[in-house]
Amino acid sequence: MVTQNSLATEVHVLASGSKGNCTLIRRGESFILHDAGISCRRIVNGVKELGLEMHSLEGVFISHEHSDHIGGLQQLLKRFDIPVYTKQDTWRQIQSRLTVPNHNLVALTKGSLTIGNMVVEPFRVSHDAADPIGINVFAGDQKVTVLTDSGEVDDRMLRYLDDTTMLVLEANYDPHMLKFGSYDRFLKERVAGPQGHLSNDATAQALLMMKRPNFMQVILAHRSENNNNPVLVTQTIGNMLVQGGVRIGPEMKLQHGQPNECVSMVEVTK
Repeated sequence: MVTQNSLATEVHVLASGSKGNCTLIRRGESFILHDAGISCRRIVNGVKELGLEMHSLEGVFISHEHSDHIGGLQQLLKRFDIPVYTKQDTWRQIQSRLTVPNHNLVALTKGSLTIGNMVVEPFRVSHDAADPIGINVFAGDQKVTVLTDSGEVDDRMLRYLDDTTMLVLEANYDPHMLKFGSYDRFLKERVAGPQGHLSNDATAQALLMMKRPNFMQVILAHRSENNNNPVLVTQTIGNMLVQGGVRIGPEMKLQHGQPNECVSMVEVTK
């Protein structure tokens, strides 16, 4: 943990999975949230456990309107008058599902914006939602990227991944488990489609194809409870990375996002 006056960058995935997602990105005492898919109580408690106060929250970025990404937003806005950064079409969908004050919206358009001591750059991803986004966060000499809920990582998205030092990247399903699992045909096709989720293989390919720094930290996120497991994630992605020439440890540190516990990345000091 950094000292109080430090401007080191930290990423804390408070929850990750089909039941709720929320990531905290911190530089010094200033922080933002990416999604609010867990209860307000869990968010507040998570913030306190990290030694932070809610008054230091600069805003919440909402990737899209699905319930596992907005489940705690209504109660959060009842308790705290904080800005919500998202796309206008996403906000309309949120308002159709939740009671949220319109004045909290900061509609995202093209380009980046400065929030506290960080610069945030949203970018479009491929998911079956109104206008889904991932984000890049530039904090000091660190670049944090959060990219989940995307059925593919195309060349355009790869450019947003380039040179990321701290990456939260979806590894949602194993194709074999999905194919022979309990989901109906429609849902299987949705998950595996170009507007669905990333398989373990696709995640590994993205990591291999992106322009990587000399050392990067990765949290593999949004793992399906029904169509994946940590052993398969480790085996598939680890094997593909090693075969592609990546040295796990010296060049890349991998962790698994968890549904009920915080998983963290802290800036490595040189």
